[in-house]
Amino acid sequence: MANLNVNTWYIDSAGWTAVAAWAASPTAYTCGNLVRQLATPAVGNERVFVCAVAGTSGASEPSWTLTRYGPTTTGSATLYECTGNPAVNGDLTNAITWALQHASSTAVTVGLIIYDSVTASLQIVTTAGTIGSSVPSFSATAGTVTSDGATVKWTSLGLASTFQYWKAPLARFQTAFATSFAGAGATVYIGSDHAETQAAAMTVTLPTALTAITSTYCVDHTANLPPTSSNLATTAKITTTGANAMTLAGYQCWYCYGVTFSCGSGATNAVLNIGSTSNEYWRFDSCAFIKAGTTGTASAITVNAANYIDFNNTTFTFGSTTDSLYFNGSLIRWKNTASAIGGSTLPAILFNHQGGSATGIFVVEGVDLSAITGTLVPASPETVQWFQFRNCKFGSGVTVAAIPTGALASSIVDVIFSDSTGTTYQQQRWRYAGSSIPSTTVVRTGGASTNGTPISWKIATSANSVWLSPFEEPPTWLYNGTTGSNVTVTLYGIWFGSALPNNDQIWHDVEYMGSSGSPIASLGSGTKANNLASGVAWASDTSAWDAAATARANSTVYAVGNIFKQSGSPGSLFIVTAIGSSPHQSAASPPAGYTSAADGAVITDGNLTVQAGYRFAMTVTLSAPQPQLAGYLYSYVKAALASTTFYIDPLIVL
Repeated sequence: MANLNVNTWYIDSAGWTAVAAWAASPTAYTCGNLVRQLATPAVGNERVFVCAVAGTSGASEPSWTLTRYGPTTTGSATLYECTGNPAVNGDLTNAITWALQHASSTAVTVGLIIYDSVTASLQIVTTAGTIGSSVPSFSATAGTVTSDGATVKWTSLGLASTFQYWKAPLARFQTAFATSFAGAGATVYIGSDHAETQAAAMTVTLPTALTAITSTYCVDHTANLPPTSSNLATTAKITTTGANAMTLAGYQCWYCYGVTFSCGSGATNAVLNIGSTSNEYWRFDSCAFIKAGTTGTASAITVNAANYIDFNNTTFTFGSTTDSLYFNGSLIRWKNTASAIGGSTLPAILFNHQGGSATGIFVVEGVDLSAITGTLVPASPETVQWFQFRNCKFGSGVTVAAIPTGALASSIVDVIFSDSTGTTYQQQRWRYAGSSIPSTTVVRTGGASTNGTPISWKIATSANSVWLSPFEEPPTWLYNGTTGSNVTVTLYGIWFGSALPNNDQIWHDVEYMGSSGSPIASLGSGTKANNLASGVAWASDTSAWDAAATARANSTVYAVGNIFKQSGSPGSLFIVTAIGSSPHQSAASPPAGYTSAADGAVITDGNLTVQAGYRFAMTVTLSAPQPQLAGYLYSYVKAALASTTFYIDPLIVL
């Protein structure tokens, strides 16, 4: 049979409309004439036909053959389906040639169009069969029939130059991936003036291919073909209206550039589904996804990824403040996007969680999310997910996340260098066992800093934190060049508990290279040996933690949890643990108890009860085995005492 796997296709709704409509008798058609249906065809049935047997049209519009290459007789003329084919759209580079067809299959059916470079003409099969062993002598004169092999007849459609750019395109994106059209590995170009709309649900099923990526590009519809990188555009739009959903489904690999997908209109909650449970890798560059209906739904735009979906410079727009971006899959990555949320209707919760059993990772990197002023990630996931915000821009006052709750509470939200201002010290985490955010006011003198800003990690455990399942910080690291001897790794902290903390309440584990034969990790732990063992207190420390804290003020209203410093006890920090009757003020002058107050000291200050924090050092000695290779070691801080706050300086000291 004919080689149906044309690898390049053209779509342009405006171009299809511009094709001359079929006309009734006495209209003469000559070889090479292009026509489309006269009566408005059903959605997806829009076709272009090329005349291969000249004649006069019939009195009434024929029943068109819509299958690939299919013939239709109208009066004495015969026309063949040719929609989207590169040859009749002016792209000779990607047209099938006789040699290509021979290499693919020597059996051909009627309707196959090839380009003959010798005569610079297009030829169409009008009698099926098996082609010969050598290229026949084609004619550039339209209507000339050339024999090939025992039975095949080719009819000349005339000079290829008469078939101008975008003169026989597909009208709809969905049609391009119908049976016998664009197959796995095909390249599909969409004209920049393409504006496809349908008042019905749309499901586009991409072809199956694990090793071949099917590509879709929006390109300038006025440019020469085939398009080049300079012709890329971002104005093609595919739309459903009313309460009609849109689903981009299919399998394996797909790339899409510059297309806007818009779903629904009016007071509806029609959803836009991206991906399926079987896709391997999808990537969208400079695309846009719009859920336009004004009735809110948490699954407004649902992203399904059995493996990997990549959004690059791609925006999302919503029709209701109660809309959200739902996700369900293994790995979804959104990156490199300015003004990432389009329109003026902004979701109160941007990311939501898809029900079901799917788990995955959602990486948001280099994305401007500053339009969102509500919440990015809610506290109650329906599945286990790991969010990572890297180098993103947030809105001022936005709630990034909360400690996960619910039956499936193993989700993680990480923030890395993402903020609403020009800071570079943000490292945040939310887990079932607690949360961590940076502090710039409770910091250790000589400790960690980022671009000159001293910081510490403020770790707040939840009621669910226990030794077997503690809150765990992302790692901090330092290069270690000492090998063959013990290395002591120390982190410093402060807390406002009743005594120095034990090593089963807060500790750090150190991962290092303890083998000379490979970089396999060894682990040094600062905690107790097992859950049945008892913890021991960490050593006290005298580091100064008051450099950035607010100084205590006389006759000032304070609340429980307020932290300040006092000049009478340099290096220490104090926290308000209780308040008496209103107005909850400090004394008119500093009580004597502040002078050289020991860690843990309790002071009555006006009607406030104040306690000095306990400063401590967490030391891990790497001795069994000793480090054997120079390289980075990683420290993982873990907190297991429920409902407690610790401040940890993340600067490793060796």
